[in-house]
Amino acid sequence: MTVTSPLQKREIFHLVFLRILIQKFPVSKIALKGGSNLRFFFGSIRYSEDMDLDIAPTEAVHRVQERVLGVLDSTVFVDTLRMYGIDRIQPPDMSRAKQTKTVQRFKVHLISNAGEDLFTKVELSRRGLDSPILNEPISTSVLYPYRLPPFIAPHYPAVVAARQKIQALLSRKESQARDVFDLYVLSSQIEESDTSLTAGLSTIDLKRVSETIHQMRFDEYSDTVVSYLGPDDQQAYGSRSGWESIQLRVLELLDVGPDLNG
Repeated sequence: MTVTSPLQKREIFHLVFLRILIQKFPVSKIALKGGSNLRFFFGSIRYSEDMDLDIAPTEAVHRVQERVLGVLDSTVFVDTLRMYGIDRIQPPDMSRAKQTKTVQRFKVHLISNAGEDLFTKVELSRRGLDSPILNEPISTSVLYPYRLPPFIAPHYPAVVAARQKIQALLSRKESQARDVFDLYVLSSQIEESDTSLTAGLSTIDLKRVSETIHQMRFDEYSDTVVSYLGPDDQQAYGSRSGWESIQLRVLELLDVGPDLNG
């Protein structure tokens, strides 16, 4: 099967990897999060360069490493990717890979039969699982272009995913426009009356989030979000006015009043 876009090649890697990896863990011990969660379950049009999961702290580092490397080296996995123009996988350099009780990071290169060298990584975090974890089918709109069979995967629901994105805006050393865009995607799937979205956030926290959103430049959004959209969506979402509308919608979602907007 022909998959021409580098974004699609990374995505097929993530999907096939996820399908095999989750079979090696109890549903309650692992959960998909971040941009891949939004794309696979919530209709996001943004492709992800990497894939992030949470994993239970009780899962031993060496056992998780064995399972991840086992997937990357499996004949079924490698043969499946060849069907999509990925000739081989350059495995992570485990002498340098971050493998701690907090984070396990696996950086790989996908070498396509067209000579492309596409970087991606899978990161498993042990900072604690959020609740609830849902076990649901991946969206058929994501699977259909690759003709992949349906499968069920554990992931976080919309409100939990949104709270994680808000925390990312508060905690990152360098703010990321993708967090704002992801909140925009989730905004249509969260009840406006759901106070749990900002529960535990102080007025100071909300002001910091508001200021962070306001200060994000259009060129950051263009480089880190628009370039990860399909061609048609780049046309629709690539304008400065579109970015300003996204910022405004997220501020409305967070119910940031005029006193916080300044």
